[in-house]
Amino acid sequence: MEMRLRLALVLVLLAVSATAGTITITFSEFPVGTVITNQYQALGVTFSGAAGDPPVIADDSAMPDSPILSPNPPYAGDFYINFIGDAGVDVQFDSGSWDYPLGLGTIDVYDTSSVLVASLTDTTLGVEHFDLSSYGTIGQIYFDSTNDPGGADIGDLQFSPAGAAPEPGSLLLLGSGLGLIALLRRKL
Repeated sequence: MEMRLRLALVLVLLAVSATAGTITITFSEFPVGTVITNQYQALGVTFSGAAGDPPVIADDSAMPDSPILSPNPPYAGDFYINFIGDAGVDVQFDSGSWDYPLGLGTIDVYDTSSVLVASLTDTTLGVEHFDLSSYGTIGQIYFDSTNDPGGADIGDLQFSPAGAAPEPGSLLLLGSGLGLIALLRRKL
C-alpha cells in the first residue's frame, strides 16, 4: 500500500513540474561555432546580431555553464534575444565578459510593444545572474556592448510562456496521481 502511495506522489510531482512551463536553453544542443538565429524558434525565441553578425555558440572557461552564446566573433558586437508571441515571462540568464570596467555594457529590456522597461548593467566582475521576472512579458533583450570592449555573452537562458496552459498529458498525469492518492487514503 505504501508503495502505491509513493507512486501516486511521484505522479503528482511529475505533473506539477510538467505544468510549470519553464524552458531552459543551455546552448549545449549545438557544437561550438554554430551560428544561432532561429534554431530555438519552436521554443519561442530567436537570436540576432545588431550589425548583421549573428551570435554563435562559444566555449568560455570562465562561465560555469559553458558553452555560451556570444556575438560573432565571440565577444565582439551586440546581439538581441527576440521572444515570439507571449514567450518571454520569468526570464533569467547568466551573463559574463562585462568586465572592462564595470558598468559600461548595458542590457536593454523591452516589452512586447517595444517599450523600454529596463536598462541594466553589470555590477560584478565575472559571471552575473540576471532575473527579469519582475518586468512582465518581455518582447526583446538587447545586449549593448558599444561602450564595453569586453563584449557580452549569455548562458543558461530560462523563460516561460505567458499564461502557459498545461498540456493535456500533464493534466491527465496530475489527475491520475491525485485520484490514486484519494483512493489509497480511503482504503487506509
